[in-house]
Amino acid sequence: MSISGAIRRMLEAGLTIEQALVAAEAFEAGAVPQQPALSKRQERNKRYYERRKASENRLNSDAQDDSDGESAPLSPEGSSPTPPSPKPQSSIPPSPPKGGSSPAEIDQVIGAFSAMARQAGLSVPKAITASRRRSLLLRIEEHGLPVVLDAIDRIGRSRFCRGENDRGWRADLDFLCQSKSFVSILEGKYDDRPSAGGGPSSRSPPSFSSTAKPGQSREEYLAAERRRSERSFQ
Repeated sequence: MSISGAIRRMLEAGLTIEQALVAAEAFEAGAVPQQPALSKRQERNKRYYERRKASENRLNSDAQDDSDGESAPLSPEGSSPTPPSPKPQSSIPPSPPKGGSSPAEIDQVIGAFSAMARQAGLSVPKAITASRRRSLLLRIEEHGLPVVLDAIDRIGRSRFCRGENDRGWRADLDFLCQSKSFVSILEGKYDDRPSAGGGPSSRSPPSFSSTAKPGQSREEYLAAERRRSERSFQ
């Protein structure tokens, strides 16, 4: 029954309007709305979706717990985290830098050439430029210091290199620096040829053994000549 119908009946029963209104308000306050009844199919669907939602909530909760455990691993009490393993180092040593890796050997070659040039009457180098030093370093790296010193001795013993040729040409430090002429020196292209009588074709310049001081080694002799050459540059 609606509220308006209830009020009408109370008035017909002899109640005043105020009494009917008070009774209607009390009836309205105590009335509880009832939900419509569900069919069996709707009940089954409702229970299905409720179980599905509960299962999804449980799975999401377990996944969150696993994620929290992996993101913050705990170390044993009193121990520090294990540091990363260092990268293995290569057993192959690094190659020496090119260009200027052996300045002492270059100075030794310049000193030996200067000493030979004075004895053989050749031009003594005065300006040791960066280009000359680079070229000498290449010859040392390609053939080794002993071979370069042997080439200097071959120049000093060669008549052709000392100017005994049809042009009067004489060898200088640049002749030793050049790759092509250096190989020709080593291969004996400028060595003296024996004379027709089988003896030496000419007198060779003084050798190390004839000019060194008694008991002086070849290294000491070359070092002294290098210092003498450096003084002449100044």
